[in-house]
Amino acid sequence: MRAEQLEIDAFIRERISEDEVAALRVAGEVRRARELREIVSKRHILVFAQRHGGLLGDSMLRFLAHTWADHADFVDEWTL
Repeated sequence: MRAEQLEIDAFIRERISEDEVAALRVAGEVRRARELREIVSKRHILVFAQRHGGLLGDSMLRFLAHTWADHADFVDEWTL
């Protein structure tokens, strides 16, 4: 696994964890449940991308990271 991929993995894990904390504070049971399902989905995608690697895995990580493209720690090289 390339060093850049390790960095993007860590970036995504941190953002997902932040989103989970925020989702637990969301008012409304239906909305909170949907946001928590989205977080579980992102975690599954992350694991899938890590296991498959190569162009497919790299592309999937970039797709996920793009969600947080406005974050201060986002690296421009991750742009789609």
